[in-house]
Amino acid sequence: MNKIYLLKSFLAITLLLGTTTACNLAEQITLEPVPTITADSSSGLDSTPDNTTEDNKRLIDAKVTRVVDGDTMKLTIGGKKETIRLLLVDTPESVNPNIPEPQPFSLEASDFAKKMLTDKDVQIELDVSERDKYGRLLCYLYIDGKMFNEILLEQGYARVAYVFAPNTKYVDQFRAIQDKAREREIGIWSIENYAQDKGFHVQKKK
Repeated sequence: MNKIYLLKSFLAITLLLGTTTACNLAEQITLEPVPTITADSSSGLDSTPDNTTEDNKRLIDAKVTRVVDGDTMKLTIGGKKETIRLLLVDTPESVNPNIPEPQPFSLEASDFAKKMLTDKDVQIELDVSERDKYGRLLCYLYIDGKMFNEILLEQGYARVAYVFAPNTKYVDQFRAIQDKAREREIGIWSIENYAQDKGFHVQKKK
């Protein structure tokens, strides 16, 4: 009788120990951390989504050394001297040898640009075609985070002009700004029929 009891007890203990071991093994498998997949430079995967920067702007640091007129400046970029022409805007002529007298609001536009930009650290943004036939850099210019091309339009110192593909990135918003300045009749828009699609037209004195 005692032998049978002892045998049953031994079997019960063995079964119990086996169950505990199996549970411990199951817990170890369950608690094993799941490996994560991360992108690295060698994987060919980009962990950053495309088009996350605003308009994919590629801004270049520069310094204004001289303002020629309202839409033309001289800059140093990476130690190299460059002449830039602002894209999609046109201010009246103040230093054109073919125009004997400064056009209305040309000196105001030039003085405004000089006050805003001379000796200032700025940034420029290029469009598709980088230079014009004179070798000047064609760009959008930023001062303190604000685009100077737009400022000229807002103040009535410039009209939207020289719209040639493929450099037309901001033409729609420029025209919207121009329309508001025209409605307010400020600057070049204060003179009737002065700013036109083909340039500035001064009424001849009688």
